[in-house]
Amino acid sequence: MKGDAVDSDAVARVLSGDREAFRALVDRYEQRIVAFCGARLRSDDDARDAAQEVFVRAYRSLNTFRSGESFPSWLFAIAANHLRTRFRVFVSDRHKIEAAGSEAAAAAPADPAEEAADAIRAQALRRAVAALPRDQRLPVELYYFGELSVADTARALSLSEEAVKTRLFRARKALRIALEGKQPRGGSRGIKV
Repeated sequence: MKGDAVDSDAVARVLSGDREAFRALVDRYEQRIVAFCGARLRSDDDARDAAQEVFVRAYRSLNTFRSGESFPSWLFAIAANHLRTRFRVFVSDRHKIEAAGSEAAAAAPADPAEEAADAIRAQALRRAVAALPRDQRLPVELYYFGELSVADTARALSLSEEAVKTRLFRARKALRIALEGKQPRGGSRGIKV
């Protein structure tokens, strides 16, 4: 069974009373939703909390899902809306948590130099993505961090696929300029964290 058919089948089972069928959907999309939330919130704990809230909202709204619709697009639209309404609260909480947890994060890493370089690159990328205009940032977050296809990103944002491709192209160009000289050059195909 293809992914959309598997998702639709799981949704139908949940709506028929099989609550365990929702676990399959959570298992399938949890990492991608956490990554998407993490791109915006920049904290693993906040991202996991937000993802949990997204799945609760999705479960409660499951009766609005239309068979034949792309489940990932529907789910990531819920995630994007949730983050949009909660972003200010999460940013405030994140700063408090980061300040309190900075000492714990200073535990001895296996290779401190490599971890520091990775952290600097990831932080620079997150800042650059956050600085993008909203019309470019959301497609980047859905496509790269949420791992949605162009088609699913387009459906989640109510755009055409060509509009998504154009926005991704412009965003990559802006990110390349913003990050130039801040990361080692390489033969990378896309955005890496």
